[in-house]
Amino acid sequence: MGKEESYRLSDHLDSGLRILVPKSTHEVLLFAASELKTHLALAGYSCSMEEGEDGGGAIVLRVLDTADGNREEADGFRIFAENGGAVIVGGSPRAVLYGAYRFLEEHAGISWPTPAHRSVPVGEPAPVVGSRRYKPAFSRRGIVLESSETSEYAKALIDWSVKNGLNDLFFTIELWERFEEQLRPELARRQLKLTLGGHSLGRFFPAAELYPEHPEWFALAGEDGARMIDQPCYSCEAGVEVMVGNVVSFAERELEKGDALRTLSLWPNDNKHVCGCSACRGAGFMTAYIGFLDRLRKAFDAKGIKVNVEHIAYNAQLEWSMLEDVPTSSELDTLIACWGRNYRDSFEEPILPRDVRFKAAVDRWAEACGTFGTGLTAFEYYSDYWMLTALFPPLFRTIGEDMASFRRIGASGVMSLIVPYGKSVRIIREEISGQAVTAADAGREMDSERAAMWPNLYVFARMAWEEEETETTIESLCRHLYGPYAEISRQRLDRLSDALAGLTAYNTEFFKLRFIDTWLRTDGEDVFGWQPAMDDGAVPRARIDECRRALAILEAPLEAAGPSYHEPAGLLSDELGTAALSSDDPAAVASSSIELSADAAELMRYYDFVSTKLRSIHSQSSGQLCAIERRWEEAASHWREALERENLIDGWDRESCAEWLEAAMNHAR
Repeated sequence: MGKEESYRLSDHLDSGLRILVPKSTHEVLLFAASELKTHLALAGYSCSMEEGEDGGGAIVLRVLDTADGNREEADGFRIFAENGGAVIVGGSPRAVLYGAYRFLEEHAGISWPTPAHRSVPVGEPAPVVGSRRYKPAFSRRGIVLESSETSEYAKALIDWSVKNGLNDLFFTIELWERFEEQLRPELARRQLKLTLGGHSLGRFFPAAELYPEHPEWFALAGEDGARMIDQPCYSCEAGVEVMVGNVVSFAERELEKGDALRTLSLWPNDNKHVCGCSACRGAGFMTAYIGFLDRLRKAFDAKGIKVNVEHIAYNAQLEWSMLEDVPTSSELDTLIACWGRNYRDSFEEPILPRDVRFKAAVDRWAEACGTFGTGLTAFEYYSDYWMLTALFPPLFRTIGEDMASFRRIGASGVMSLIVPYGKSVRIIREEISGQAVTAADAGREMDSERAAMWPNLYVFARMAWEEEETETTIESLCRHLYGPYAEISRQRLDRLSDALAGLTAYNTEFFKLRFIDTWLRTDGEDVFGWQPAMDDGAVPRARIDECRRALAILEAPLEAAGPSYHEPAGLLSDELGTAALSSDDPAAVASSSIELSADAAELMRYYDFVSTKLRSIHSQSSGQLCAIERRWEEAASHWREALERENLIDGWDRESCAEWLEAAMNHAR
C-alpha cells in the first residue's frame, strides 16, 4: 500500500498558493474562494484565484452531487489531498463555503470563536492527510435574533454563523424590515436560509385598528368574560381570514425582493391568554392556533408561495397547555421551546419536577412529529441575555448533552435565541420597572456577551455537526480564544458553569423576575418595588443561600496552569486589544498573542465581576432580612457594603441600595 497523499500549506509559503474555482461559478463559490484568499493572506501566504478543475499544489473548490459513489448532503463536505493539492468538495455551494472555513481552521490555524475575535496561527497547522468527511447532525441549524440595536450586530451574526457551520437565520419581522437592505446581500452571498416571524401577529392583526369594529375577532377571557386585545380568537373565521390575507400579501412582497425566505414561523402573542369561546374551548388552544396556520399553509399553496409554515409549542408565561397539548394530526413543522429550564441539568437527565415535565412534553411532540411525518426543531435559550442575566453561565456540558438528546428523539433542527444585552436591559428597566434607560446607562454593570454568550454559541454551532465531541469542542474553543491561557481559562469557565447554571431555575421560581432582580417582587402578573412589610423573607434567604454556594465554588483556589492568569491584564491595555480585534490591517492582527490575551483578560474581568455581583446580592438580601425584622442598623451595614460593591461595577442596583440605605439610617435614628 502506497503512502497516503498529504498537503501542507507551509510547503507553498515561498511559491504562493493557487485557489481554483470552476468556470461560470456560483456567487457563493466565488465568495468562498475570496474568503480563502483574504484569510490565508493574514497567515502570510500570497494567493491567486483562477478558473480550473485541477492543478498540482492548488486548493481546489468543487460542487458535486456524488463523492465516492455516495450522495453528498446539502451541507456536507469533504477535505482531501489529491495530486499534490487540497480539494474542498461539497454537496452545494454553501457546503463548499463551510469547507473553506473548516480548512482555514484545521489546516491554517485561523478560526472565529466569537464575532470580535479572529485567531491567526502561531505554530505549524496540521497538514491535510487522506480524506475527511463532515456531515451536519441537523438539517436546520441556526440562531434566532430577537433584537438588534444596529445592522452591524446582525451582519456580524450572519458572518459568524456561516463560519461556524450554521445555515438558518431567524429574524423577527420588525428587525428584518428595519435592516433588510443591509442584511439581504449578506445572506445571499452565503446562501443562508431566512426564517421570519416570532411574536409578530400584531403586524398582521393590529388590535388598535380592528378591535373597535370587530371585538369578536379577539380572544374571550373565560366563558363570559371581556374580549382581550392581546390575543386573537383562532377559531373566528372572519378574523383568521384577515390574518391569512395580510400574511400572504407580506410573503408575496418579500419574495418579489429575493428568494431568501424559506420559513415563516408565526407565534401567538407572548402571553398566556387563551380564548374561552366555545369553539376554542372545544378544540383546545394548540389545535385552534395550528388550524389558523394550516389555513395559511393552504393559502400559500394556492398562490404558489414556496415558503414553509411552522408553528411553535411554547409555555408562554408558564401556561403549560400551550406546550403540552399535542394535536391528533398536523401537517406543519413544530418549533418546540421550553421556557424556564434549569440549565444545570440536561434534557436527558432532568431533576426538578418542571424539567421532568419539559422532557415528557418534548418526547410527546417528537413522537407525534414522527407519526405526522413533520419536522421538529428544538428552540433553546443558550444565548438569551434576558433569561441568563448578567450572571451569564457557560453551558458547554449541558449544550453537548442536550444536542445528543435532540438527535436521539429525531429532531431535524436546533435553534438558539439571542436576546442581546441592550434588549434585556430595556425589558427589566423600561417594560417591567417603567424606568427610562438613557444613553449614559449603556455601559452599566458588565456586558458579558463576549465572555460567556458567544462561547456558548460556538459550542452550540459545533455540536450541531456529526462526530463533534463536547470535550474536543471545548478544548478547541479555549485553544483558539485564550491561547497560552487556555488551561486556566478552562478552569474558570468550569467554575462559572458550576456556580451560575443553577440560577436559571429562579426564572420560574421568581417569574416574571430572575435571580438577579433583587429589589422587585411579583403579585400575580404585577411587578412592584420591594417593601419589607410585604416580604416573609423566603426570597432573600434563597438568594443568600445561592450566593454562598456559588461564591464557595468561585473563590476556592485555582490550580496553577500555564502563564500567570493575571498576566494578560497587566501586559495588554484594553485599547491595544480592541484595536487588534477590529482592525482590517493584516499587520495589526498578525500577532495572535494580542487577541488571545485580550480574551483571557476579558474572562478574568468577568470572573471578578461575577464574584463582586454575587457578594453585592448577598449583602442586599441580608439587609432585606434585617429590615423585615426591623433591625435597621444591621440592614444599613449590609446595604452600605452592597452599595460599595455596586459602585465598583457601576451596578444596576446602586440606586436602590442608596435609597434603602438612607431609609435604614432614618429608621435607625
